[in-house]
Amino acid sequence: IMRGGISDKSYIVRVAAARCLKAFANIGGPGLGMAELDTSMSCCVKGLEDNVSAVRDSFAEALGAILALAVNPDAQVTKGGKKQNASAKKFDDGIQKHLILPFVKANGANAKKLRVGLSLSWVFFLQMIHMKYGTLDSELQNYAVQVMEILQGNGSPDPHALACVLYVLRVGFADQMTEPTQGEFLVFLGKKLESSNYSAPTRVTTLRILSYLLRSLGEVPSEFKDILDNTVVAALSHSSANVRVEAALTLRALAEVDPTCVGGLVSYGITTLHALRETLSFDKRVKI
Repeated sequence: IMRGGISDKSYIVRVAAARCLKAFANIGGPGLGMAELDTSMSCCVKGLEDNVSAVRDSFAEALGAILALAVNPDAQVTKGGKKQNASAKKFDDGIQKHLILPFVKANGANAKKLRVGLSLSWVFFLQMIHMKYGTLDSELQNYAVQVMEILQGNGSPDPHALACVLYVLRVGFADQMTEPTQGEFLVFLGKKLESSNYSAPTRVTTLRILSYLLRSLGEVPSEFKDILDNTVVAALSHSSANVRVEAALTLRALAEVDPTCVGGLVSYGITTLHALRETLSFDKRVKI
């Protein structure tokens, strides 16, 4: 499959090759070791730059399925048709190697195609480990930090990269979670804003997904109220204009969901504006 199907001139054959790889993953990768799984994932990443969207989508699904199997070694089938024992080694660096690094290093004419494909792979991976391998929705947030790593090296926001990461956070994480878990995820991401190591693009993305979660929940968890001043409100004075704007939009979402959360802040803002207005008026009178 990897020698011929992936590089075949016919896109139908390439799609079939990708679906075969996905099928192998779905049945436990019988007889495939970690080296073979790693090679398969590398081939899938190359397939994400194909000129045909159907081929790219198929390889994105295959990559997500294979990676999900790789991080669940207990589900892998040996040559004898038996499941791996509990001590089977997990492919720990697969996410970094096949989902994060290719995204960060993407450049040239096919960069956007590759990024979109990797984003789809992220979503398929998260859906597989949750629905097929039984990872609890409350445990999915552990992977969110790795998704955010994609933006950590960027000094200025890249709209396309931001859109891709937001897609993964919404579809791969938030939309798979129950309401209680969404509340936990909201607090989890909110606390990340307290870190001084967060880059501006990462803060923008975090604030955007916070707005989405708030509107999805329709309420503000008490734990989030406790960290509001040190996170969202603090972001209003961030050096990046993009972060400040996104923080304001998050506060608007808060006001829509629970006006009492921002009532004091709005009153303070109005009082400050009135004070500034009076100061300016006084300065003008003095000059006259």
